[in-house]
Formats: sequence, structure tokens, C-alpha cells
Amino acid sequence: MKRKLTNNLLLKVFSVIAAVLLWGVVINIDNPTDTFTITGIPIKVLHEKEAITDNDLTYEFPSEKTVSVEVTARRTDRRKISADDFEATVDLNEIYGATGSVAVNIEVINNKSLIRSWTQITRSVRVDVESMQTMTFAIQVIPVGDLEDTYTFSETRVTPGVVRVTAPESVMSKIDHAGIMVDVSGAVDSVRETGAIKLYTDEAGEHELDMSDPRIQLNVTEADVALEVVKTNRISVDVQVTGQDQVAEGYKYITYICEPQTVLVTGAKALIADFDKLTVKEDLTGANGNITKTYRIQDYLPKGLEVADGQPDSIEVTYQIDRLAQRSFYIGKSLIQLQGMSEELEYRIGDDDGVTVTLEGLAEDLERIENKDMFVILNMEEYKEPGVYSCQPTVELAEEYQSYFRVSVGNIRVIITRPGSEPDTSEENPSESSTGESGETEESAGEVSGTLPGNSEDTSTEETP
Repeated sequence: MKRKLTNNLLLKVFSVIAAVLLWGVVINIDNPTDTFTITGIPIKVLHEKEAITDNDLTYEFPSEKTVSVEVTARRTDRRKISADDFEATVDLNEIYGATGSVAVNIEVINNKSLIRSWTQITRSVRVDVESMQTMTFAIQVIPVGDLEDTYTFSETRVTPGVVRVTAPESVMSKIDHAGIMVDVSGAVDSVRETGAIKLYTDEAGEHELDMSDPRIQLNVTEADVALEVVKTNRISVDVQVTGQDQVAEGYKYITYICEPQTVLVTGAKALIADFDKLTVKEDLTGANGNITKTYRIQDYLPKGLEVADGQPDSIEVTYQIDRLAQRSFYIGKSLIQLQGMSEELEYRIGDDDGVTVTLEGLAEDLERIENKDMFVILNMEEYKEPGVYSCQPTVELAEEYQSYFRVSVGNIRVIITRPGSEPDTSEENPSESSTGESGETEESAGEVSGTLPGNSEDTSTEETP
């Protein structure tokens, strides 16, 4: 029996076939197929030179430059399959202009026998294409830190002075200027340094452009900087005004406004030490309105001194000369005070109810003053006999207004009698009048002295242009 089993060829062949079939069944049961996703397959770009570079264009993938596929394979082979087994390509000659999309072609290049099937997930990708631009920027020096006190820069040199930048149009539009940062902390002498050229997106130089984009190219990346440091002195501007009291009739000089009020100058230390004030002079005689004058600073500096670098080269002075206005105030007779009266005589103001006081000054000052701020006084000491007199009054203003206005006031008729008698009022006594022909005088309120009595009666006012 044993011999029949060992020497039977047909039985041996059948056994091998059965074993193979059994192995296949076991494999199918213990090692089934799986479907899984392979990500991160890099995209290879075709025809980049012809489609992009030769036409002064550039491109960028706005999303990740990879694609994915779905793979079906035996479970035991899953770990053997990776993104390296696939090749993804895009042809830039086939970009669809309306959307900027281009088809993705994927091929299996390795482990084909392990992959039962695969499905392309990413069918197309978007490619942003834009023009390349080249622009030239002057290289600015950006000092970092502060020089020693009383020192400044007299000259700045950069070699080369400009940089040529090539970048995509969207990047170029963000560039404000090119610059080199130089540390000048505590410097009292010239500074020499070679620095890296950086691009900034704002005028202040606070935001630096990210240079990691390989499409941004500079023809030079460094430049040599030379900063000359010199001694300085900040001097005051002295404006000397003449003729301020001889401006045109009806006008008044108020003040001047000077900008700048100090000037930074450089030069030999001995000269700087002896020069502490810059003086400009102006004659305002006959001026009839505001005057603005510009003075070139260098014209007022001694030889050997000059305006510091970065400082204004001129001084602007505005001389304020305002037109005067007038305002009239009617002061009732109850507010007119008689002084120096004789006990042997009687005094009374004539038929007039009061007197008009006219002030001339600045409109804004005239708006503030009121009747209660002035008082009319008649001094009777020189009138010794009965009669009717045209007397010139004195106007006193409150202390805060005594230098503000010119005052004009008409004469006041005063009747003087002896007790129990009536005067002849048909004619005034001209010989005793204290005024000239006009019967009116004009005096500066600044010349009026004394303290005002309190006024309890508020009379009406009248303004005159």
C-alpha cells in the first residue's frame, strides 16, 4: 500500500494542484484587498521655459503643489506602495486662460504589479500666471540708535546708490523702497559699514518684505555706507521788529509767528561755541495787513557754519497786523462823575442825557468790553465862576483794558450857578471851555489812571463800523 502511494505520479500531481488551490483559498481569506488614498504626489511642470520664462511671465500654485490617487491592492502590499510609485505632470502650454486651470496627468512608474487598480482624485490644478517686472530703487540708509548728543550727519553716501529688483507684478506693487540698516548708537565720528539690502513695504521702514520667494531677484545684495558725523549746535531765531508803532492808519501790530523757532547748524567747534543766536530784522512801517516773509538761513550764518543735514533751509515769519474796529458806548448822565467841585457853587449837567464814548481797537477785544468797564469823569477844579461850559471829560477804563484801546469822547455841557440864582444859558462861556474848536479829544486808554467806581446802571451801547 505504501509503495502504491509513493510511486503514484498522478496522485502526486493531484496533490500539488490541491495544495496550490488550498493556498489560494487561504490567501484570499487571510490577505484580502484594501482601497486606500496616496497623497503628496509632487507635480512636475512641463514646458515651463517656452510657456512662461520666455514670455517674461511667472507662475505660482495657489494651493499645495501635490495631488492624490485612490489605490486598490493586497493588504500585505499596502506598505510597499507610496507617492514615489506615481508621477504627476502638468503642461503649462495647456493652461485654460479663463480659469487658470490645467489638467493633471498621472502615471504609475513603480510597483505596477502590486497595484490592482487606481483612481485619479485630482483632475486639475489652478496655476496663477502673472507678469514679471523690473524696477530700480534708490538705496536709503536707515540709522538705528541715536548719535551722541549735539552730533548729527553732514553727509550720507551709499555705493552702489541703487538696486535693480525683478519680481512678480503682485510682489512689486508692495515694495515702497530699498534700504540698509546701520547702527549709529553713540557715534561721534564717521561711520563706515557694508550692509545687506532689504526691501520695505512701508515708508517708515517698519515692515520688511519676505525675500524667501525665489522669484524675487536683486542685482546686488549688499552696499557700502559712509555716514559723516559732525558737531552741531541748536540756536534760537531772534526776530527783531521795528516800525511796529508806525503801521498804516487804522491798523495795529499784534505779534509774529516764527517757524522753525530753532535751527540746527554744523561747522567748526570754535565757531559753533561763539554763535548762539540767528537774528532777522523787519521794518513794518506803513504795513496794512498780515505779512509773511521767508528768510534763507544760510544768508544769516557766519562763514564756516551751515545748516545741518535734514534741517529746513529757510525760516518763515508771519507778522500779524490786524485792522482796527470801532465801537461806541452811550454813557448816561447818572454815570458821569463830577470831581473838584466848589462848595460855593452848584453844578449840573446840561440837557444832554449822556455822552458817547468811542473805542478803537481789535474787534475781538471790543466784543469783551462793556459799559460797566468804563466811567466818565469831569474835573471842575478850574471852573470858578457861574456859567455854562463845554467841558472835556476823562474816560477811565478797567485796569485790564487800559492798554487796549484809543478813546474818543465828545464834550459835556455843564451849568454852574450860585445857590439861589439862575444862570444865563443862552450862550456858553467859550473862554472857560477846556476844549478847542472841535470840542472832542482822542487819547489812549493806557494813559488813563485810577480805579473805576462800581457801575450799577447798564446803559445801551451802539456799535459803529
